[in-house]
Amino acid sequence: MTLRCDRNPDVQTEMAEISRIRILKQSTSGWDLVAEKRDNEDTTTVSGTASASASITSDISNVFLQVIWDKVDDDNFGVFKCYAMGFDAKANPVTESSTEVDIHEFHNVIGHVVDISNKAHRTMGDLKNSTVNEISKLKKTLKKVSTFLDSLILWPGGHYGLLKPKTGCPVDLAFYGGTHKFHKIHTESQSSSDPSNSHSSVFPDNTISSEGGNKFFTMEFCEVTRQFNPSSWPQGSFCIHKLLHQSCPTGFDEGYVNVDGEDTDNAGEARNNVALYASNPRLYFCCQNSGSASDPIQLPTGSAFLLYRFGGECQSVQGMSVSEEFIQINTEDSSNNDRVSGSHPDVDRPGSVIKFHLCYYK
Repeated sequence: MTLRCDRNPDVQTEMAEISRIRILKQSTSGWDLVAEKRDNEDTTTVSGTASASASITSDISNVFLQVIWDKVDDDNFGVFKCYAMGFDAKANPVTESSTEVDIHEFHNVIGHVVDISNKAHRTMGDLKNSTVNEISKLKKTLKKVSTFLDSLILWPGGHYGLLKPKTGCPVDLAFYGGTHKFHKIHTESQSSSDPSNSHSSVFPDNTISSEGGNKFFTMEFCEVTRQFNPSSWPQGSFCIHKLLHQSCPTGFDEGYVNVDGEDTDNAGEARNNVALYASNPRLYFCCQNSGSASDPIQLPTGSAFLLYRFGGECQSVQGMSVSEEFIQINTEDSSNNDRVSGSHPDVDRPGSVIKFHLCYYK
């Protein structure tokens, strides 16, 4: 059986460019991903027993996504739709979807079952009984279909930033254009009795570096600077980065952490919207404690990500495993000006050191 999404010339569209096209299937918890093609990836993502082919070009009339099933199973039955994400002629984000299609209404499903039965050399009598039993079994199984990890859930609205793990930024239009942000902090580079720069294994290998005797700690960020989703953040207990000149998302309180960099010939660098000052960065945060960390919240599960710990316990996220992680920055020893204010993540400050506690979800 074959499902195909492509451009219908008889239907008007605002899209001038398509960046992602999906085939989705309705389940008890929403819409599950069957197949997806992205313009920046050579491969096509497909779930279950199906195979897929696709193409995304600058001419939207040639864009298509096709899924083929070779046998009857849970994937063949249900309600499907096409979903496209892209931009209009003014580069504004646009999403469009097709009408919903109930696969039970198509006679080619029965024809497909007949073909499979003939290949298995069944008699026509056996075919009739097998088809009835197969459909009955599939209807019962549909009730147990769970949400695929790469679901249609989008990142919540607002302007904010996440600390980037070595796996990269979440794959979502919300982070479009905000994935190459960093702050290279010039840390204490003289002789020091304080603990040195360190981090857990989920951070990039170039997080800690040395140049001519100078020591650096680089924080990389994933920033949401444009609005793609009006939904609010779920209630919980965690922190994210606040962007400069923007308000925290609804339900969050603001705070900051001052990181006192090396006093001598400071060579710090910055390209981000989460911190003031390159040499002695003031990192801004949005934190909320409006729910229990042990009560799972719903966030996109298609990519690994980091949240700052707030209140001593990592927030539980539905469908994700979580581990506690850290970054530790050795700050200036002389007349140290490390400081915290307002709502900020869990930090330890032994001497001239700031240790941030984070939670890694995968």
